[in-house]
Amino acid sequence: MLLHLSIRQFALVEKLDLEFRHGMAVITGETGAGKSILLGALGLALGNRADAGAVRQGADKSEISATFTPSERAMHWLQERDYPDDEDVIVLRRVVTSEGRSRGYINGRPSSASDLKSLSACLIEVHSQHAHHRLLEKDAPRSTLDAYGGYSDQLATVSQDWKAWQQASKRLKKLSEESSELRAQRQLLSYQVEELRQLELGETELELLEQEHKRLANAESMLLSGQQAMSACCGDDQSEQGAVQMSWHTLQQLDAIDDQHPQLNEARELLQQAHILLDEAGRSLSHYLEQVDINPHRLQQVDQRLSDIFTMARKHQKDPRRLYDHWQEQEQALSELCLSDEDLEQLQQAVAELEQAFLTSSRQLTEMRQQAAATLDQQVRTHFETMGLGKVRFITDLQPLDMSQASQHGMDNIQFLVQTNPGMPAGPLGKVASGGELSRISLAIQVVTAATTEVDSMIFDEVDVGIGGGTAERVGRLMRTLGGHRQVMCVTHQPQVAAQAHQHFQVSKISGDEQTHTRIRELTEEQRTEELARMLGGVDITQQTLAHAREMLVLAR
Repeated sequence: MLLHLSIRQFALVEKLDLEFRHGMAVITGETGAGKSILLGALGLALGNRADAGAVRQGADKSEISATFTPSERAMHWLQERDYPDDEDVIVLRRVVTSEGRSRGYINGRPSSASDLKSLSACLIEVHSQHAHHRLLEKDAPRSTLDAYGGYSDQLATVSQDWKAWQQASKRLKKLSEESSELRAQRQLLSYQVEELRQLELGETELELLEQEHKRLANAESMLLSGQQAMSACCGDDQSEQGAVQMSWHTLQQLDAIDDQHPQLNEARELLQQAHILLDEAGRSLSHYLEQVDINPHRLQQVDQRLSDIFTMARKHQKDPRRLYDHWQEQEQALSELCLSDEDLEQLQQAVAELEQAFLTSSRQLTEMRQQAAATLDQQVRTHFETMGLGKVRFITDLQPLDMSQASQHGMDNIQFLVQTNPGMPAGPLGKVASGGELSRISLAIQVVTAATTEVDSMIFDEVDVGIGGGTAERVGRLMRTLGGHRQVMCVTHQPQVAAQAHQHFQVSKISGDEQTHTRIRELTEEQRTEELARMLGGVDITQQTLAHAREMLVLAR
């Protein structure tokens, strides 16, 4: 539940710290006093949109933090996203600058506004004064019933089955409805791929051919130069000495000198190394010359193969070195266009199986909804007598949809119907119920659905608008009963509702010569009496009004 709310430099509030307890708390004050400021500040901490208007005039930033006791669901949320979870509380904090920039924090760690909003959904629910208008929206009955029913796993299964079926159906339709443009594309692609297949280009063939062509084209000059180098190194058949023999003879001449002078020894070592290297160079040249082949026929073959490759590359407007990759890409594209009949039949079978899976899970969901609808109707009607709606009947109506109207939400058309007068047919909520009836029916639905929620804190923002007198008192008792199970906060103008609270906050506006402040304070018992008297009697508060206010508090206890 919400333990503490700290507000700094927000709107008309300079500094405010509020402590909340378990049970029912009410927030009251004159119209325009700033009750919406309190909810607006809390909304910022919960991840609502921020703007520069949130910052108090003259301040550079606004800061709001809300402290909650952690629920099991909220702790699981923190652990999944690796936020700090070793504290006894969860602190949501929001800082908004005067330029309109905002920063969010969860337990001290920076977070996005979407994360704040996601986590706050595990901690608190806000029921606004316009909830009865939302009930008239097309999908509101379905979302309300599904939230109340508690079958989220089945909803997820239906949604997954629907998406899988739709994706497979779209793919089947795309492949089955082959257009003339697609056929022409496949025909052209088939022709291009067949050309590339006939070329039979290897992945590294072009590079190897270019290297071989270079050797073949220059074979004669390479052979002549190699032979001259070989002759210079090793000599030739005319007994002309090469470098190897000359180095050997030079070593023999040095060996004949009987002197171990260091420079002479160094010359011997260098000549020995040179002789060895020259000998090895000669053998390498010999092996190389054995491989040099003057082969005009092979050169012609390589020329022709290179010409074929470059011609094909020009035709396909590709770099010759990209031709092989282009061929593989075209093969892949053709295979995707040429899905075999067998594959098409397999896809048709898969679509049929996925459709059946969706039908099965949707029927199971319908059964769950029917059970939840019966319970919801019964529980909502139990509050009608309390709210002065004793003869009104509330009906959650489920009608089957055909396959063309099915969606990820299943195959049910869900409406809220009411019968306001016995003997008259039930009709849609927005067409049959009056404005006052609609607001009270909405409140009954909110109270029933709130009793089944997983969160520990709920805020009702003037949801009792449009009711008064004995009905308002009964609504207040209902809120107080709900507060016995979880924390309930209610913004109200009804003294009958405010009297039922366990904790009472008053919002007031203080105007000075230069600035206006909004003050929010928790009321003592005597102060509560005065506030209730103000709500009952208006400007002039009499002793009789005060006595009535005291009596309301006594009766509430």
